[in-house]
Amino acid sequence: MGAVDATFKTVIDTLTTYVTIAGGLIVVWGAVILGSNLKDHNGAGMTNGIWTAVGGAVIIAAAALFNGIIT
Repeated sequence: MGAVDATFKTVIDTLTTYVTIAGGLIVVWGAVILGSNLKDHNGAGMTNGIWTAVGGAVIIAAAALFNGIIT
């Protein structure tokens, strides 16, 4: 049973790492959207950028929470 547990932990750690990286990329993309729309004074675009960044942060938090619950 020890080998299965070690493999499961490795898979969960790898998955958590990739999901966290993806969430970070989404946060950065939201910041880019926000910055480009701040320049143009586009309110709807700024809102979209903020919510994209918030969504990325939620993904990161969910990955950390999932990793904490499982391991």
